[in-house]
Amino acid sequence: MTRLAELPYWTAADAAELDALTYELVDAVFDHRERGCTVCAAGVEPCPRVRAAIEVVACWRRRRILLSRAKHLRLRQELDHVLAELRELEEARCAA
Repeated sequence: MTRLAELPYWTAADAAELDALTYELVDAVFDHRERGCTVCAAGVEPCPRVRAAIEVVACWRRRRILLSRAKHLRLRQELDHVLAELRELEEARCAA
């Protein structure tokens, strides 16, 4: 599996946002356990509330990957278009 940091479209900002969300999730899970959730305290599996919170972060991550990839591809497409236009202008200038 490819690490996020190896993806050309995964930015430092994406990583920082995921770090912040992960930190908040872990902090909230510890607080949740300390407030007395017996399911989580057993340490076998998280309770439905914690599982739902984990899924929120996992869904955010999947969406961010897709959005960042789409933005990256759009910028590459626009750059390719601009470079093609510049080549055409250069060719026209050289032909004149």
